[in-house]
Amino acid sequence: MDFTILILVIVSILLGALVRSIFGFGEALVTMPLLSLFSIDFKLSVSIVAIVGLLVAFPVFIKSRRNLNWSIVRRLLVGSIIGAPVGILIVKWANEDVIIKVLGIFILLYGTINLINHYRNIYQINKQIPKLYDYIAGLVSGILGSAYNSHGVPIIVYGTLKKWHVTDLKNISQVHFFITGCFIVFSHGVSGFWSSSLWYLLIMILPLLIITLWVGHIINTKINQQVLIKYIYFLLICFGIVMIIK
Repeated sequence: MDFTILILVIVSILLGALVRSIFGFGEALVTMPLLSLFSIDFKLSVSIVAIVGLLVAFPVFIKSRRNLNWSIVRRLLVGSIIGAPVGILIVKWANEDVIIKVLGIFILLYGTINLINHYRNIYQINKQIPKLYDYIAGLVSGILGSAYNSHGVPIIVYGTLKKWHVTDLKNISQVHFFITGCFIVFSHGVSGFWSSSLWYLLIMILPLLIITLWVGHIINTKINQQVLIKYIYFLLICFGIVMIIK
């Protein structure tokens, strides 16, 4: 790999890690499109983003696991475990571009409608969403996670639909991301996604990743947690656009 390309790849991965540490999701939707610009092997991209995401989620998992509604997390995890193998099959056999664009359109519309609703209150969901849908959200998360490392977006979308408090949203999503991430990384390994290039990149990234997480933590503490949901909707809009034009 050319040295300039290598530097750009590392910066792209660290940028995704920074977004994840600030907002709690989104590293794949930042990093994956950037890596595609450098003609990086798709399996290498998926694997490196999954492992880095796991490392980013670990400290949050340790901190959040005590004050958590584990019944919700368990239902999400059951769905994710079922969905992860389906995602692997999608990588091997399905038309990636079509799936990504359809998902991008949905995320763009969802983010736009809810950002407008944040200011104008054009709609309100008063009916409680049944617990059964926790499994469905987890299923979609598992599929998108193992296929595209996008397991965060379905949980964030679902959590905002259920009106979880922003603290609960971050805690539930991060613990789910970490546990699901362990399974997804394992799935990538047994599916033959790993290579010597993956370990070479990880060795170079790890020292810089520590600095990135420290910067992300500082930025996160400066953001008013009550208005964080507004930034999450805006980020979803940006990600939807990226996925459509990718």
